[in-house]
Amino acid sequence: MENLTLFGKPDKNIRELLKQYFDYQRTECNASPHTLVNYEIDLRHWLKFLMVHHGTQDLFEQLSNLKTLRSFLSSQSKRCSRATICRRLSAIKGFLKFLHREGYLEKNIAKCLAQPKLPQKLPLVLKPEEMIRLIEDLPNGTLPGKRTRAILELLYSTGIRLSELVGLNQEHADLRKGQILVLGKGRKERVVPMGRHCQKAISDYIGAMPAAHQRGAKTPLFLNRDGERLSGRTIQRYLKRFATEILGERGLTVSPHTFRHSCATHLLGAGAGLREIQEFLGHRSLTTTQKYTQVDRRRLKAAYERAHPRERTRREKEQEEVSNG
Repeated sequence: MENLTLFGKPDKNIRELLKQYFDYQRTECNASPHTLVNYEIDLRHWLKFLMVHHGTQDLFEQLSNLKTLRSFLSSQSKRCSRATICRRLSAIKGFLKFLHREGYLEKNIAKCLAQPKLPQKLPLVLKPEEMIRLIEDLPNGTLPGKRTRAILELLYSTGIRLSELVGLNQEHADLRKGQILVLGKGRKERVVPMGRHCQKAISDYIGAMPAAHQRGAKTPLFLNRDGERLSGRTIQRYLKRFATEILGERGLTVSPHTFRHSCATHLLGAGAGLREIQEFLGHRSLTTTQKYTQVDRRRLKAAYERAHPRERTRREKEQEEVSNG
C-alpha cells in the first residue's frame, strides 16, 4: 500500500500501522492468537473495501469517513452473518481508537456507531446419558482412540474451550491432584479440576504414547501422528464424525462447545452456583454464565408441564379431545 501522510507524525505505511496495532493488542491487551487472527482478517476486508472503492490516494482520509464505514458494514450484511459483522465492527472500532489515541487520526468516527447486540441463542445441550454414551461408545483400543477418549473426557469434565485444550502442554495436566492449568482469554490462567474418569483417560493416553513423545515440559498434551500439536480443526472433524455415528442426526451439530455448554448446564442442574460456574469456565462477566439458566428454565418448564397436576389434567383433556375428533 502507498505511504500516507498522517497528522503530526512521520509518514507511515498502513502495514506498519497494523503491525503496531497488533503488537499493542498482543502485549498490552493480552489478546489471544485466535482473536488476533480474526481481527487481522476483519481489518483486511475493510481496508480492501476502501482501496477498491476509493483507491490508495485518499485511503487514510476514508478512515475518518463515517459514511464510508457504514457503506462497508452494509456491504458485509449481504454476505456475512450478524455475528461476523459485529466482530468486524469491533475490530475496526479498536483500530480507529488506537490510531486516534496515538495521534494518527484527529477524530475517532467509530464512537458514533453503537455495537449491535446479538440475539442470544440458546446453546445445544446434550442429555447426561447422551454425553456418557458418546464418550463410552468410542473405540479406544488404539493410540488415536485413547487420544480421542481423553479429549472428550477433558472437554466434558472441565468445560474448557477448544483453543484452551489445543494449547495444553503435558506439564499443565496434574494427574495426581486432578487438575489442569488453563490459559484462557486475555492470557489469564486458571486452575480447573477434572474428574477421575478424565484423569484415567489422560493417563491411559500418555502411557500409550511412544517414548519419544513423552518429553514433558512444553510438549503438547495432544499430538498428531508426526508428534506435532494436534490442531483444533482435526478435533472438530473427529468429533463431528464420532457424534454422528453414535448419536445419529442429533450428533450432526455437536461441536467442542457443545461439551462446554453441557458441562455447565449439568453442573447448574445438579446445584452448582452461577459464581462457581463463572470461575470454572473463565467467564469475565456473570451475564455470559447466566445463559445456562435459560437452558435450565426451559427444562424446568417442560418438567413442570409433565409433573404439575393441573398441567397434567389439562394435557390429558386436550389429548382426549383430539382422540374424540
